[in-house]
Amino acid sequence: MSTVHFTINGLQCETEKGTSVLQAALAHGIEIPNLCKDQRMEAFGACMLCRVEIDGARGNPLACATPVTEGMVIRSETDAVNESRRVCLELLLSEHTGDCVAPCTMTCPAHIDVHHYIEHIGNGEYEKALQLIKQQNPLPSVCGRVCTKPCEDECRRNLVDERVGINNLKRFASDYDRLHGPYIPEISSASGKKIAVIGAGPSGLSCAYYSAIFGHKVTVFEKHANPGGMLRYGIPSYRLPREILDFEVGIIEKMGVEFRYGVEFGKDIDYKKLKAMGYDAIFLGVGSQKGWDLGCEGEDRCSRIYTGVDFLERVEKYNDIDFTGLTVMVVGAGNTAIDAARTSVRLGAEHVQIIYRRGRAEMPAHPEEIHAAEQEGVEMVTLTNPKAVAMDGETIAVTLIDMALGEPDASGRCRPVPIEGSDHLCMADIVIAAIGQTQDLSFINDEFQLKTNRGTIVADSNTTQTNLPDVFAGGDAVTGPATAIQAIAAGAKGARSIDRFFNNQPLPKAEYDHVMGKKIQDVSPIYYEGEVKKEKQRPAELEPSVRIKGFSEVELTFTEEQAKAEALRCLKCGCGDALDCQLRKYSTKYDANQFAFEGEKHAKPLDTSHPVFVRDPKKCILCGTCVRVCRDIAGVNMIGFLYRGSGTETVPYLPGMMTGEKSCENCRLCVEACPTGALLFK
Repeated sequence: MSTVHFTINGLQCETEKGTSVLQAALAHGIEIPNLCKDQRMEAFGACMLCRVEIDGARGNPLACATPVTEGMVIRSETDAVNESRRVCLELLLSEHTGDCVAPCTMTCPAHIDVHHYIEHIGNGEYEKALQLIKQQNPLPSVCGRVCTKPCEDECRRNLVDERVGINNLKRFASDYDRLHGPYIPEISSASGKKIAVIGAGPSGLSCAYYSAIFGHKVTVFEKHANPGGMLRYGIPSYRLPREILDFEVGIIEKMGVEFRYGVEFGKDIDYKKLKAMGYDAIFLGVGSQKGWDLGCEGEDRCSRIYTGVDFLERVEKYNDIDFTGLTVMVVGAGNTAIDAARTSVRLGAEHVQIIYRRGRAEMPAHPEEIHAAEQEGVEMVTLTNPKAVAMDGETIAVTLIDMALGEPDASGRCRPVPIEGSDHLCMADIVIAAIGQTQDLSFINDEFQLKTNRGTIVADSNTTQTNLPDVFAGGDAVTGPATAIQAIAAGAKGARSIDRFFNNQPLPKAEYDHVMGKKIQDVSPIYYEGEVKKEKQRPAELEPSVRIKGFSEVELTFTEEQAKAEALRCLKCGCGDALDCQLRKYSTKYDANQFAFEGEKHAKPLDTSHPVFVRDPKKCILCGTCVRVCRDIAGVNMIGFLYRGSGTETVPYLPGMMTGEKSCENCRLCVEACPTGALLFK
């Protein structure tokens, strides 16, 4: 057969006459994206992705359907071509329905591979579960007790019955490791680089853990006498026993990380001293450990008023507070406020009340913690706020004013508006202000000029790098008061960024992740109509009458039987083809946005009737590859197109054809050819 000569992307080539541009490009090592081309069959052109520029041609012709001609000049990567590919992808994505990654993993700030570690637990592979968790979270025993569980809010099991107890399962796996391990990760060979981590809170501990794995020499400088930061000094021991925290810090020590306690950054050491000591990078994880005052009239003339964080820190450090017979008023309704109230009960307070300026529905504390506080006798008083305080002998006279809810503010919650003339007096022996926290950044000065914004350190959200190239920062000092898992995620990100900084490596491009909905409310329950309801497992806990007498841990760990039963409730969300999905690959490359167009979502349940594979019609992009492979390659002609337009489906021609008893020969060619995970092996 005669040959023709052509140029593609400046490269002079030749190919057999009649060869398509797509085939010719591939033969010369040049990839042109496509989702519907199979080299064994004629071009179909359904995906429209293989567009190229050809001198003299109108528009951007399809490479799969255009034969190479003598002297043809082709460009496969130009701004115009890539833009058209992005638009084509976004049109395909607008009707594609599925989750590349399980929503629990997507929602977790640390992006832990949740459904796979749950699968390990269900199989009794507890060590594998723990190892998978620790790829993203070095403090799973801690998080298994204090995490706010955003992953469970988005758990698809909510659409069937009740959410999977993800956090309880993480706690089970990590507690199993504590009793039968511990697992120590493999450490890379020494890099010769030194990292100073400032603060032994969750972000600092996380950064130290992963930096040690990379082979760097890590020293953690902590101003307190013990590690943990707010995990120790801001969370009571009835929620987080200190031996649990010490165990997980001990693993980090066994990995070669050095801890220096009683050393405060900005006073005992500073940036210049650390550089003189040979540290190549610094990670700041100093947290938010300054509580806000009440901010009302007369506060400066009153004694016996604490901030929430100061109160909890004093209980932890000195254990010298006795509230026996006293009335305690806690202002605020976040987790710190609830912790302060429940701690006050344990210190003997006769009456503890939470004062909150909004309604119960707006309380930021976790609902489980609010319920636990009420079980222990804490009174919730909403829609009221302190206006003034004054000493009345040894008692504090608090003037309260009632509030009404107005328009939403920047947080999305309704703004509380004072009701004029509603002032009333309430007496308390102790007042605890738990209305917010801020950061102590007094170490920033003319010799250490970190950029800040409204009291927080400015750091790149993707790398944690600050305006000083060798200084990185994460956790509450950057975001303001947040959660332990957010701080842990920031520390891990910081460690990986510092390692790239040392090796002069760029930030890898984030993979495209398709979602069935931005929130669980956007997901149709129809997808889960066939799921059987399964009873949720609940961990045992101490009775309120018992637990208020001391600081023993309230909630217990799952038994092994409970853990396996709860693991089997997992729906195994996420796509089994995500790692090989061509649609995901090209959506990543061309920065496609699934929400660019509002396509029609077809709520179609899984078809599991075939003995070998599962058909997920909501993921189908109608590329036709399965139809043509079955007809032209397998010679079975089992699958065809049904309907026209946006309602088109690829389905078996006749009922029963997917059972393996009639036309299907189980050749599996359709599954292997599917580019999107619409057909998957069981």
